[in-house]
Amino acid sequence: MKKKWIIIIVSILVVGLIGINVWKSKATTTFKVETATLTEETMKETVMTPGTLKLDKEQYIYFQPEKGEVAEIFVEEGDKVEEGDKLLRYENKQLDLEKEQNDLQIRSLYLQIDSENKKQQKVNKELEKDKDNEMLKEEWDQIQLQRQLNNIELERENLQKESITSSIEDLEVKSEVDGTILTVNEEAASETQMNEQSIIRIGSLNDVIVEGSISEYDTLNISVGQQVVLTSDAVPEEKWEGKVSFIGDLPEESSGMGLENNDSSVVYPIRVTVEDDIKLKPGFKMLIEIVTSEETVNTLPINAVKQEDDENYVFIVEDGKAKRVEVKIGSVDSEKMAIKDGINKEDKVIIDPSDDIQNGMEVTVK
Repeated sequence: MKKKWIIIIVSILVVGLIGINVWKSKATTTFKVETATLTEETMKETVMTPGTLKLDKEQYIYFQPEKGEVAEIFVEEGDKVEEGDKLLRYENKQLDLEKEQNDLQIRSLYLQIDSENKKQQKVNKELEKDKDNEMLKEEWDQIQLQRQLNNIELERENLQKESITSSIEDLEVKSEVDGTILTVNEEAASETQMNEQSIIRIGSLNDVIVEGSISEYDTLNISVGQQVVLTSDAVPEEKWEGKVSFIGDLPEESSGMGLENNDSSVVYPIRVTVEDDIKLKPGFKMLIEIVTSEETVNTLPINAVKQEDDENYVFIVEDGKAKRVEVKIGSVDSEKMAIKDGINKEDKVIIDPSDDIQNGMEVTVK
């Protein structure tokens, strides 16, 4: 039993001596460190959201069965068109029949009006000879009434003619934008085609936009005219400049926005005008980075600042020793961090301090 206790005591002494030696070793170790000082730089606060590249001005022509059958398509893929150019023409036999009937009715009314005018002229001459003839007066009144009725009917038929003429003019579909004919699908110009494919698609390949959506919170920080940086995973080395050109006043319903719960989030549509020449095709997925603020601040490399609980701190070199200093941070990006308070421009801040560095340790600047 005595021997056992001796072994335990000796083991404790050995462990203690090893711990003391390790502590002395660390206490006397001098770390070599790199330092940096505060640098004045311009930093931007941004909001990022996904978007899709689209044509700014485009027009889709879909089949409209109420107009009749497509009789003729005037354009082909690749054609350049201007606003007002004819694209296609419908044929509507029912409208043609209505027009013929309307023309006949108008001609008939003119003949009736002409006949009534002649009758009235004849009665007028007879009344000049016999002013007190009651039968002539009654006949004159009847002629006058019939003339008024015919004029009303003529006015109604003329209105009908305007309506028919307008409908016939609508049978010719015209371009509403300047651009290029991107697609022509003759198969879509049929009543048997039940899908939503367009017959003709027009767009300007020189004018593109990026459409996306932002949260209700972000609408408080974003306004029309703010600068935008656009990127695409398809060409990660490229960047394009743009500006916010539209923010919707009414929200769109969006499900979840990646949240784990099933609550729907309210988002607002946003449109960005691309200011640079961009070679990507409509439909490409884009990343919209909107600059919400820009200011000149004092910065440090992001790896110089450490965090413990709610405290942000750095190590500065003072009299050859590391000194822990709490700092107040501001904007942050992928490389640097704004420092609002805690150190000054003369302080040498340790970059990427090791976890072994403690307050008061001796350090050597490389």
